[in-house]
Amino acid sequence: MNIIVLGGGAFGTAIANELSVNTENNVVLFSRSQQKVDEINNCNTNKSCFPNKHLTKLLSATSDRNQLKNTDVILIALPSPVIIENLNALKSYFNEEALFVNLSKGLFSEGVTVVESIEKRLGIKNIVTLKGPSFSVEVMEHADTLLTLGYSTSKQYGIINTIIKNTSLHIDCTTDIKGVEVLSVLKNIYALVLGVIDAKYNSPNTRFMILTKAFSEARILLKYVGGSEDTLFLACGFGDFCMTSLNDLSRNRTLGLLIGKGFFNSDYKSNSVILEGLNAIEMFHNLIEEDMLKELPLLNKLYNFFANQQRELEFKFDELVD
Repeated sequence: MNIIVLGGGAFGTAIANELSVNTENNVVLFSRSQQKVDEINNCNTNKSCFPNKHLTKLLSATSDRNQLKNTDVILIALPSPVIIENLNALKSYFNEEALFVNLSKGLFSEGVTVVESIEKRLGIKNIVTLKGPSFSVEVMEHADTLLTLGYSTSKQYGIINTIIKNTSLHIDCTTDIKGVEVLSVLKNIYALVLGVIDAKYNSPNTRFMILTKAFSEARILLKYVGGSEDTLFLACGFGDFCMTSLNDLSRNRTLGLLIGKGFFNSDYKSNSVILEGLNAIEMFHNLIEEDMLKELPLLNKLYNFFANQQRELEFKFDELVD
């Protein structure tokens, strides 16, 4: 099967590399950087993302848009703010029968998901989402990884099952595409909270008290925006939620650790990770009706912290759990 991965960043490279393990796949990494394309094709490396790792020799790269014309599966691994712009520029080259797979995480204004935006603005209907606990460096090392497939048709499910055969990638699945997309953003908000808690208290009891509360808030938010509560118990929910909140490879957890230790820089708008998290916090806070916000004390605490540009993020546990 002919597969193109759009985006030569860390996750796009890692997924492309792993899918190449299945010799039935013809995987090509698409990048606008000819320098990166030449490096991958000539040296089997992408040192800007993985300075000490080699890619499989079965993976090739291209900057030629014409290769999109004969592609069966197109995986989108681009930063969410530039997805629509990039897809629109490539639209005339897409195979009409191609299945699109969104790997990118993010929400647009008013809680619109990446998949919804692609469908509405580009008219692409044959699209699924694939999300889960998956650090790119672990995927590069062929660690067994479970992802959640959000899909609409049995044909889509069959295609994804086919391309991941004989790789370290595994899937659970749901037709709740909206829920899969939303959870990929929600988990970053609460990973930040858990980072603060661990930095301040270093207590397993306290950590899992707050993790339990965070999971409960995520359930409320997920249901409110139209996702299914059941999706919370799949890899994209429970799995990604726990990995992002409790593992120090997580950027948002690391940000929380820095805030908890008092190293927060009030010039947060110069930091892309902080700004990304802040945008998500503001978006969810503004989406929720005022009378429901009392059920979301962790989200409220974060929102007020960033809105007031405070240096300390303090928690009163009686207010959180009562």
